[in-house]
Amino acid sequence: MNSDRELIRWSPRVSQQKIRKLYEQDAKGIVDDELIDDIAFSFFMRCQDIITVTDASLGKVKCIKCENIIHHNWNKDEVLSCNKCSWETTWGTYLKSYQKKQLHGGGALGAFKNFVAKLPKARTPEDKMILIDRLIHEAHQWTGPNFEEPVFTRPVAVNIISGKLKDVKVFLDQLSRGPERKETYNEWTKKISTWDKYVEERKKKVS
Repeated sequence: MNSDRELIRWSPRVSQQKIRKLYEQDAKGIVDDELIDDIAFSFFMRCQDIITVTDASLGKVKCIKCENIIHHNWNKDEVLSCNKCSWETTWGTYLKSYQKKQLHGGGALGAFKNFVAKLPKARTPEDKMILIDRLIHEAHQWTGPNFEEPVFTRPVAVNIISGKLKDVKVFLDQLSRGPERKETYNEWTKKISTWDKYVEERKKKVS
C-alpha cells in the first residue's frame, strides 16, 4: 500500500482568536490586509477540502496526488487505487481521516462552493471581508417533506472556525461588529431560530 492515513491531510479550521481580532479591527475601521488575506485563504482551502470530502462520501474520491476521481462502493476494506498514478489506500482509511472533523458539507454545500468560486474574483480587502462575513453567517439547511418554510439547523461557522458547536454559536453572538456587518448577523439569527421553532412545533404535535 503506497499510502496510509498519515499522508491524507486536511486544512484545519481557523482559530477563534484570529476571527475575533479580524472583527475587532473591522469594527474600528481598521483594514488589516494581511489578516484578511490569511483568513480568506484559510477558508478557501478549508472549503475546498469540505467539497472534496462531501464528494468522497457520495462515492467519488479525489486522488491526493493527481486529483483523478476514484469511484467506490463504501466498503471499508475496498482498495481505492488511482489508475493514473501510484497512490492507493482503503476506503476505511480515507473515511477515518476526515471523520469527526466537521468536514462534511451537509446542508450548506452550496455556501462552501460559492466561497470557492467567488474568492479568486475578490479584488479589494472589503470584497474579501464581505465574503468572509457571509460565509461565517451561513447555516446548514435541513430539507424534508411538508416544510412550510426552510429550517436551518446549525451554523456553517462550526465547519470553518475551531470549537464545539455550542461554543461557536456563543462566539458568533459575542463578536464585535460594525454597522455594515450587523445585517448578516441579524439574518443568521433569524435562520438559526427556525430550528428552535420547528422543535417547538413538533413538541406540540406530539403532546
